[in-house]
Parts: sequence; C-alpha cells; structure tokens
Amino acid sequence: MRHAALALVLLAASCGGAAVTTSTDSATTRPIPTTSTTTVPVAIGCPQDTEFVGSGRIGRITQPASDSKTLGLISRTVVDGCEKFGFDFETVENAPATTPPSVDAEFLSGERVVRIHVDIDQTVITDQLVETALVERIFVVRSLGGSMFIDLHLAGPANARISVSNSPARLGLELTPRDGEIGPQASFSDAVVLISPVADSTVGQEFTVTGYGRTFEATVLILATREEEVLAQQAVTAADWVETWGEFTAEVAATPGQANLFVGEESPRDGSLSGITLRLLVQ
Repeated sequence: MRHAALALVLLAASCGGAAVTTSTDSATTRPIPTTSTTTVPVAIGCPQDTEFVGSGRIGRITQPASDSKTLGLISRTVVDGCEKFGFDFETVENAPATTPPSVDAEFLSGERVVRIHVDIDQTVITDQLVETALVERIFVVRSLGGSMFIDLHLAGPANARISVSNSPARLGLELTPRDGEIGPQASFSDAVVLISPVADSTVGQEFTVTGYGRTFEATVLILATREEEVLAQQAVTAADWVETWGEFTAEVAATPGQANLFVGEESPRDGSLSGITLRLLVQ
C-alpha cells in the first residue's frame, strides 16, 4: 500500500474545501434492497400508555430464550407525527420466528442516532433510505462482538420507546418529535459511515474513530494529514463487509493544529482513495 502517495492524493482532494467526499466508484457501491421494507397504513397515532425517552437509555428487554436468528422485514408507518417502525425476525430455517431476541436501545451522538442492539446472527436487510420527518436512514451492522445492531440516523429531535411482541416475533420502535437540540450528523460515503469524530469538530491529541463500513475485504484505511505531513496512518478491520455493514474502531494520535482525517479505502484496481475526508482541530 503506497501510503506516501495516498497522503498526497488525500491532500489534493481536500484542498477544495469539501468536508465530506463520496465516491462514485462502482466497485464500492452496494445497492440498497427495495423489496425488504414495506409501509403499512394505519389509522391511529402513538398511544400514550407508556413513557417516551428523549436521551440516554431508551429501554432494555431481555428474553430468556428466543428462536430469532435473522432480521427479515422492516416496516414503517407515519400517522399524526407518530413514526412506527417494525422489525420482524426469522428462524434459522428462514420461517417467521415466534419469540423476539433480547434488545437494548439507546440514543447516541447527541441524540442524533437511535441504536438498537439485537441478539441475532444474520440479516436480510443491510441499509435503507427512509427520509421521513424524523428518520433519514437505517443501517444494520455487525458489531465487533459478533452480534448485530440497528442504527436509525435521525433528521430531528425525537422521543423514542421500544416494545416486543410474539407470534410473529417483532420489535417495535415508536418515535415522536420533541423540542430541543440534536447533535451533528454522521458522515456518509458509499462504503463508510463515520460516527465520530464529526466534521469541523475539536479533538484531543489522542482521539477515537468509530463507524462502520463495507470496504473491500473489510479493510478500513485511516489517514491523518497536515499539509504534506502524515500525522497518522493505519488500516483496521471491520466486523463484516460481505453480509452487511461491519463496525470498526481505531485510536489515532496527532499533534496539535488543523488536520485532515480520511476514513475509507484504497481501490484494489488503481490505488485511488474512496471515502470521507473531515477537517478537525487537534488540541
């Protein structure tokens, strides 16, 4: 891997002032499934029988036993400001499961992301462009620990609650709008979603890079540069890339000052870079 050349390409790419770049390289583009998500109209909004949460832990539901192995169908309804998402599960034989898995839901990134940890092994759906009033995108990710989580990237401040039901096994997420602030948006490319750091943020001299990707052979390239100087460079392995998105994390050290951070991949065909470039202030 020609890191010195990569750094120069990165510097040239970042001079135009764009904080995020998106590759159009067909080798890294994964089409979003269109047959696995449905919208079902209903006639009522969110009932007020249980409490909604606006930050932190949304809820945890533990199941002593479950036949759910795969996330199969995602459905959504939007009625009177209430957005309902249903996540259906399948057995190892690809039949409808009867008992949902254990789930744990929380807000991340200044309440910009709802993350739902689910105790399953596989998924039919990898990601979905939603574009409702409250939700922009959904990603299904294999964690570094081997299980799955579902990330809903929000478009605005929301309250949330979760529930589960049996026969068929389903996880329900309900969202309602709320007043207040919301954290900055994550950065997206065809093959990388960068959760932290965010564009134009201030970081310490040692900072953590987190996100998920579908880069070639699950290799995620990380480069920190300043003008012609390479401050840090490393390649980390994501948890998946074939079946779905794979979580990755890395610790980066850099000297104080303005810096460019690239997270993405090197093309196996011509060595070009594809991914996300952010400007950061290192203090």
